[in-house]
Amino acid sequence: MDDSEIIEKVKKGEVKYFAEIIAKYKKVVFGHAYNFLRSREEAEDASQEIFVSVYNNLKNFRGDSKLSTWIYRITVNMCKNRLKQLQRFRGKMTEEFYEEGAEEKPSLVDGIKEKEEKEPDKSYASDEVRKTVYKRIDELTEEQRTVIMMRDVDGLSYEEIGQVLKISVSAVKSKLFRARENLREKLQKDDIL
Repeated sequence: MDDSEIIEKVKKGEVKYFAEIIAKYKKVVFGHAYNFLRSREEAEDASQEIFVSVYNNLKNFRGDSKLSTWIYRITVNMCKNRLKQLQRFRGKMTEEFYEEGAEEKPSLVDGIKEKEEKEPDKSYASDEVRKTVYKRIDELTEEQRTVIMMRDVDGLSYEEIGQVLKISVSAVKSKLFRARENLREKLQKDDIL
């Protein structure tokens, strides 16, 4: 049974079929939530809230996008809200303004891999480096964190990111460029790139 058939059954009141949506997407939702929140406990809580929201809003799903894209959009929005709450709690709210029209640069992951190839005796894929990269990602604005996570961690295409964030592909590329530049500067200071 494909997603559209399952959705129709759930919309008609056959709630037991919602379990199939959960089974199909729970690992993906948890993975995305964990990538954003970097806490197993927070990701588990967020995943539960996400599926409650998916269930409550399924009646409004029109099929304009794939179910997976729609669920990812809910995941991103829930995680962004949760991050805001966590940042307020920690007292770390910051905002930046963004520039449009920038050119695409290679992924930071590629830069780390290149350095690893040049200096194979150093382990740039270590947990310590990963922790530093995520710490620096946390220092970015919410919007910059979101596009970095969606593209460089979750591997979404520009089109998918645009659909989730409801912006154009060129805006995605511009925001990603700016986010990567800010992150690159931070990582260069840490001598990771």
